[in-house]
Amino acid sequence: MKRFGFLLVLLSLIVACQKNYDNITSPNQFLPSKTNTVILINDLNDFAKSIKNHNILSGIYNKELKTSLALLEHLNTTKQVSVAFLNESSSDYLILTENDSTLFMIDSIPNHVSETLKNLKIKKTQIDTTVFYHKVLGHYFMASNNLDILKTLNAKNENKELTGLTKSTDPESIASLIFRTDSPDYSKLLFSKPGSSTKNYAVLDLNFSEKNIAYNGIISSGDSTSHYIKSFKNTVPQRTNSLSVAPSKTKSLLSVAYDDFSIFQDNLNQLRSSEIDSTQTFLNFTNEIALIDNAVIVHSLDADIVLETIEEKSYVETYRAIDIYEFNNTAFFKSRLQPFIAFENSKYFLKYDDFIIFSNNIENLKSIISSVLSNNTIANSDAFKNISQNISDEASMFIFKNGESLSDVLGTNTKGYDANVVQFVYENNYAHISGVIQEFNKRTSFNSVSETFTTSVDAAIISPPQTVKNHITKAHDIVVQDVDNVLYLISSSGNILWKKRLQGKILGKIEQIDMYKNGRLQLAFATPKRLYVLDRNGNDVSPFPHKFNDEITQPLSVFDYDKRKNYRLLVTQGKQLLMYDAKGRIVNGFNYKSNGLDISTQPKHFRIGSKDYIAFAAGDQLKILNRQGLTRINVKDKIRFSENELYLYKNKFTCTNTLGQLVQVDTKGKLSTKNLNLMEQHNMVATSKTLVSMIDNQLNIKSRSIDLDYGDYTPPRIIYLNDKIYVTTTDLQSKKVYLFDSQAKSIPNFPIFGTSSAELQKLDKAKGLELITLSDDRTIIVYKLY
Repeated sequence: MKRFGFLLVLLSLIVACQKNYDNITSPNQFLPSKTNTVILINDLNDFAKSIKNHNILSGIYNKELKTSLALLEHLNTTKQVSVAFLNESSSDYLILTENDSTLFMIDSIPNHVSETLKNLKIKKTQIDTTVFYHKVLGHYFMASNNLDILKTLNAKNENKELTGLTKSTDPESIASLIFRTDSPDYSKLLFSKPGSSTKNYAVLDLNFSEKNIAYNGIISSGDSTSHYIKSFKNTVPQRTNSLSVAPSKTKSLLSVAYDDFSIFQDNLNQLRSSEIDSTQTFLNFTNEIALIDNAVIVHSLDADIVLETIEEKSYVETYRAIDIYEFNNTAFFKSRLQPFIAFENSKYFLKYDDFIIFSNNIENLKSIISSVLSNNTIANSDAFKNISQNISDEASMFIFKNGESLSDVLGTNTKGYDANVVQFVYENNYAHISGVIQEFNKRTSFNSVSETFTTSVDAAIISPPQTVKNHITKAHDIVVQDVDNVLYLISSSGNILWKKRLQGKILGKIEQIDMYKNGRLQLAFATPKRLYVLDRNGNDVSPFPHKFNDEITQPLSVFDYDKRKNYRLLVTQGKQLLMYDAKGRIVNGFNYKSNGLDISTQPKHFRIGSKDYIAFAAGDQLKILNRQGLTRINVKDKIRFSENELYLYKNKFTCTNTLGQLVQVDTKGKLSTKNLNLMEQHNMVATSKTLVSMIDNQLNIKSRSIDLDYGDYTPPRIIYLNDKIYVTTTDLQSKKVYLFDSQAKSIPNFPIFGTSSAELQKLDKAKGLELITLSDDRTIIVYKLY
């Protein structure tokens, strides 16, 4: 009886523990209280491949993250992965994520040794020289380089402050960073050196390309009364005016802004042991103070009043109609504005417009004025304009670094990074942070095109690059296939995320479907003997691929009739059509009866009004079917189809014939032709309202014609982005890519170098579009259009 009672107690404990784990909704609830830094990785593939070689991040992240990458690179997941560092020296790390059967497949890893530790449900694994421990607890996978961390890990010790901060991050960013402001590594992103006396958390959402990084987030003053953010309590952020007078060659600028200096000064007094009397200071009439390399810039809404209020002054000389004064209180800025600004010797000053500018010598002031009068300031520099669209006009604190000064902060070479900014906007015990570190190409200007990156693959590329949507970042990635039938997925920053060998060349373009209706997109396409559906990581999605004995002769057609993600996958085999649903099951309600003629164009779905139409060419007949595969419109006239596709143009089924005529059929089956003066060998593309044709070197966009240089041109493509029509074609002979608008006007700075047809897309969240083409038979080249 006692034994039975013991078993009941044991069983109840097991059930209670299981229920406890079932109540855990996030792996981040296991983050230990002593956690110093957390990296929340939303796109593991892109992050792991980007961070090693990233110009900026590779110089910031610590050696423990480098070590943990040995494990991260073997995780297969699209779920968020958390990497935590558990003490001030960051020597111990912890990896947390949701578990599934394919997350960590140890047996597939070369050069590994793994064992289960006695009396522990923990495995010890060594990959090359890296040793770590890992286990599964509930629905979650966890790993660490410190065995004791896994032994003591318990959600009951949840760090609720950290858990709350993880929920505030942006899941669409590549990664998010949560760190204490005394972190010796990551505080560099705030453009401050480590060693802050407070240990408040900062949260940054990171998005980056190969050479640049942008981030947004918050920093909390928490309960600390000594944190510098408290200085801006009860003040209103202001415009950073000092940028308009700081010379463009300025290495560093730090600006503090407020609507009431007396409030700002009172807040500062609470941060330090000795109070400074500011009741009579001329700073009471200012709303911004900035420190640059060798000067202090003060902005006021009425600089004449400020000048009158400065009593300890004497006239020295006039330079370019501007008076220069000697300031007798040279130590005025030495400690008054610490911890933000400390300037040892403010011996001279001048007034210019709404500014009072102090410096330690007259020549510095003259140099500043010369820069201002020639508009050679930070605000007018191309480098700053290049990043200005990514920053706010108003801030509580604004920090600018050029490449040389940034190198000092980051401890890495940042030559070419001529303008970089971090802003802080105070609000309710928090400061909102935005930062941008961006390489500047001096040849770049607005209305310009610059090369962003190139990526080479293993063998010659057999089809032009195509973009596909990244459902994690909401941006786009690039797909290409080489002559060995290897398919590559390349991130928006140029990293090869994965490659997969296929059975045959992809027919036409890759389509995307949301098979499970959960926002995650799959790639769907056909090769001559396979129908593929791949997930984000390049894995086959069951029950695909489908194998076929007879050859598939047209690209895969994907229909979503009612925009409800009830997809239909239409496979063409010579004369026959096979319709599948998204689960790979044959659709019995579709029954196309062949007339014995081969289907010569890809079947397309069009909707006119409330009716659906499936249209394609078969022999000399235009077939227009309904959803069931039955004839919806009987087109009696014969058509000598050209090699171009079918389109819906002005609500009519549209193609061209071998005579170079435009052929259109309305919904009643009536056929009409229009002479376009095209030869038998021509190209034609269309959207619902735009028709583009090309013969030899003549490009026709709507009613306008352009005579290009003689060459070997790819078929024109129409691209619709940001409510604007673009038309592109490439001269393969001269290796020039052309880009025009809908009025047949060339986009500035085109043509550019390229060796294949091009695609225009918005690859990332940064301003501007990207044009993707090839630079040689194995290399993708991406240009940025500003």
